[in-house]
Amino acid sequence: MTKKKWDEEKLNKTLRSMPTIEDRRSKEEILERLHNDSRLAEKQPEQRASKVKWMPIIAAVAAVLLLTILVPTFLNPNEHQTAMDRAVPKSESDSTAIQNRAVQESTESADTAMVEVNSTTHYAAYETTGQLPFHLGLATDQATIVPITFLVPKEQVLQDFQTAKPSAVELYNKYANEIDEESLGFEEYHPYDANISSKNNRVVMKFRDDHSYDLSSATLEMLNLSIQSTFYGMDEVEFLSEDGSPIELDQVGIVTEPISLYSATSHQAYFRFINNDTESFLSSSFGQSFDTIEEALHAMKRKPNDLYSSVVPEAVDFSVTVDQDVVRVKFTELLDLESMSTDDAMQLIEGILLTAASFDSQVLLDNIVQKQWNDFDFTQPLQKPIGPNPIQFTNN
Repeated sequence: MTKKKWDEEKLNKTLRSMPTIEDRRSKEEILERLHNDSRLAEKQPEQRASKVKWMPIIAAVAAVLLLTILVPTFLNPNEHQTAMDRAVPKSESDSTAIQNRAVQESTESADTAMVEVNSTTHYAAYETTGQLPFHLGLATDQATIVPITFLVPKEQVLQDFQTAKPSAVELYNKYANEIDEESLGFEEYHPYDANISSKNNRVVMKFRDDHSYDLSSATLEMLNLSIQSTFYGMDEVEFLSEDGSPIELDQVGIVTEPISLYSATSHQAYFRFINNDTESFLSSSFGQSFDTIEEALHAMKRKPNDLYSSVVPEAVDFSVTVDQDVVRVKFTELLDLESMSTDDAMQLIEGILLTAASFDSQVLLDNIVQKQWNDFDFTQPLQKPIGPNPIQFTNN
């Protein structure tokens, strides 16, 4: 029992135990007593005494009113509290509403600022002298994987590894546990339930006996997509049991052959994926690959399924011409990037660049109003991205 409830019950018991006060006098006796009371006898008041004369009566009336309020409160505090809740003074209500409105406007202003900042955010990472990419496939609550490129300062890499170019396995073993996936809007998935090492550019994963990656075909597919998005630069991955023997997975049986890793040359088309109905990322559609770059670029114009959408507006079309390692994408109608939101224009451009990069190709965009826009110079082939969805890496 809470102290508040105990005090209320004790007060109720005390009030009920008080003796009942009865007045057996008749009306006539009370009236005669009042007539004979010298305190109520009429006097010739002075002009300034009228104010003083009414003070005892006002005080008595106030006391009676106070009792009428307090007694029901003691007898039924819950009901009184409910009444108080319903009867918030208008001034207090107005003040609260004004404060709430101010907080809401402040939040909306912050949200707007965040959108403006995010509107210039890149959806592709590019090679720089001061940062090293750490690739990681993050899991969503929709049973799919989003590839993320964490940018680690090279000074930190040198401090952590004593080399400027650690392998993807070394990067994973060092940094995967430091990524707060939930704060980024993803499911908690890393690090893998496995001991991870490398040998001759092969990833070796010894899974713990209590792992749950083979609960269904969907969980196995998520594991595969995540590994493909994580170990860039590695040739293949080998699955083993904890003791080093070939692993048996419920959905596929005993795995005896290593799995090839496509790394950056995945031959994929990139689409828009909205995580938790809030933040947009660029990703392939469940790892779907294409035979040619023309096929992949034209596939970008169509919505592949309910989870992914096209970054190419319905009114926009383009042709594709391949000249060795440079792909010319010419828009059918003159494209004005300023007629689009910055975010949509960035997703269109970098979606094309990422798709071409998955075929190890650069892109020359043609028939655009602007010759330069943000960081892009459309008079020459654009820089090839090194990964999608860049996020600055910070130690937790």
